[in-house]
Amino acid sequence: MLPSATEVLNLVEFLIAKYGLLIIPVGAFLENSVILGFIFPGVTLIFLSGYVARTQNENLVFIVILAVIGSFLGDNFDYFLGRKAGDLLVKKPLFRRPIKLVEPFVKKHGIWAIFAGRFSAWSRAWVALVSGIVRFSYWKFVLASFCSAVVWTSLWIIGGYLVGGNKQLIEEWLGRGTFVFWVAFAVGLVYYFRTRLKLLVDLAVFEGKKHGNNVKNKIKARF
Repeated sequence: MLPSATEVLNLVEFLIAKYGLLIIPVGAFLENSVILGFIFPGVTLIFLSGYVARTQNENLVFIVILAVIGSFLGDNFDYFLGRKAGDLLVKKPLFRRPIKLVEPFVKKHGIWAIFAGRFSAWSRAWVALVSGIVRFSYWKFVLASFCSAVVWTSLWIIGGYLVGGNKQLIEEWLGRGTFVFWVAFAVGLVYYFRTRLKLLVDLAVFEGKKHGNNVKNKIKARF
């Protein structure tokens, strides 16, 4: 059973009270980690750090800087993980398919893929990992990663700061987070099957032009 919005808010307040603002860059780092990013609520922590800045009179700019540092370091960790261990990761079932899906996106759009990738919860860590695997220019990666980290963390933290005077409003929005997640999941499924269908059509056309016969059998064999 998922924790309630109030429980999440209380947990974040407890963590910051116990460990200080250091928890912010740690949370941002884990959020951008390809290993832990899908289970650690880093976005929630970053958003609520803006709330804490408002309610506890913390320096908003300093909190943004901490979050940017954590996000940027998380990206770099994934980049070098891909660069050093990419050949090994591609062989793992857990990593193989996401890497194959993201790789064409990174190769085609380059620096813009790295910048925009952070704004998708699914692709955030995978884009950095794949950038390392394909040995994308590190300094271009650094530029895109840093700029996207500044924009992404600022939006979340400022959002938390603006509604920081209304705890009930934050609890309502956190409660809606579950609904938003399932909507996003449904949209993702539709996009996946739509993309899958397009791949089938493209493959059928390609195989038909190349061989002329047995198209259906070739499609079944590949999928």
